[in-house]
Amino acid sequence: MKNPALSVWLSAANRAAGWWIGTATSIARRQQQLALAEMTKAATGRKPPRKRSTKPKRRT
Repeated sequence: MKNPALSVWLSAANRAAGWWIGTATSIARRQQQLALAEMTKAATGRKPPRKRSTKPKRRT
């Protein structure tokens, strides 16, 4: 027999875990970009060129 309360609880836990993982991943990626920019600046004496920003994709 299925347990709807457990299903709801697991869905909420999975959603929260996904949010935390996504947040941690974005923080790590940002730190890597900053470290790479700093190393490039130290090696060449100038900032690396900035990437063009694109419009965010719409979620459907």
